[in-house]
Amino acid sequence: MKKLLVVLPLAVLLFASMLTIVGAAMDDEDPKLCVEGKWLLVNAAPVSSIRVTVPEDARYGNQQQGGCTTPGPNVPLITAVRERGERHVMRVWVDGAQASKPTVTAAYGAQTQVKRNNGRGNLNFIFFVK
Repeated sequence: MKKLLVVLPLAVLLFASMLTIVGAAMDDEDPKLCVEGKWLLVNAAPVSSIRVTVPEDARYGNQQQGGCTTPGPNVPLITAVRERGERHVMRVWVDGAQASKPTVTAAYGAQTQVKRNNGRGNLNFIFFVK
């Protein structure tokens, strides 16, 4: 019983430190953005390489601002976002030089697109909103 009282707290500390390390690794990967109640997820690209244009008057941002009912993954939020007058169209640009090769995947709700990446130029994704 005494051994269990010593081992159990050590196991809890070890487990907590492992979660911190895993969470820190995820902060640099695959960012997200909530747009009109659905998550936009860009896989294999850092947040600094992504720009998004959302329809004018669209709700977007974190879970609360964008109206998503479920929390997104524990990854950075896309911040390079601007509004335009294009109705129901969201455009996502990814700098291919900063993204992974050979492919980059973007998903919005049930829509998923995969683009080949040779490391040069921008990758363009278009999604329909609402």
